[in-house]
Amino acid sequence: MDLTEIIDNIFHLNFPTQFQLASTFLRFQEHYESPEFRGKIFTLDEFKRWYTANSEKGKETGNFTYYEDWTGFNVPSYTLEPFYDESFNPLSDQEKMFLDLFANRKCAKFYVIGTFGGGMEALGHEIAHGLFYTNKDYREQVLHILGKINSDEIKIIHSYLLKIGYCEEVLDDETQAYLVDDIGWFKENGVEGESFIKIHDQLREVFDKYIAGSKITSFTQ
Repeated sequence: MDLTEIIDNIFHLNFPTQFQLASTFLRFQEHYESPEFRGKIFTLDEFKRWYTANSEKGKETGNFTYYEDWTGFNVPSYTLEPFYDESFNPLSDQEKMFLDLFANRKCAKFYVIGTFGGGMEALGHEIAHGLFYTNKDYREQVLHILGKINSDEIKIIHSYLLKIGYCEEVLDDETQAYLVDDIGWFKENGVEGESFIKIHDQLREVFDKYIAGSKITSFTQ
């Protein structure tokens, strides 16, 4: 596992495999943005039962497919607080390792993103999340651009994001991350809008400005 601060207060963890990535981030991520477990204390077994019964692939197969379903992760620093104060005990070895990495930054505002392997496929998307949380100017510019999307098209996006497992509280953040990184992902999943290309171009211009000078400057578009 490699740890890099690629932009001020945005840390990138890159794991050798998707399983190591997803199994490490699972409870941090779902405490942050799960429609069922956001803000709650829960065990891994509780989450597994819920995810198998409610996720699209889980309903199809009857299996727990989380470790295969998600390729990128992102959590703001405040999400870690109940893990540090032992509310989530017992912690897995992977969770302990993760928390040890940031133990000296408990009082700081930062963001952690996770990928695996080469890491490039999901990296732009995850950095967009990090900027949205850590940089007020970036967030304001992005929200202004998102405000140009007509109401029907934004409803289409939000409906799809809710369907695949995001909660209401992160819809703006997820919308900008998907649109800034690769609008082809929406099209592949039947989510289309006349303004998407124009909005993508405007968001990408802002995004590129804020990653200029970062330690990684090449992303999938």
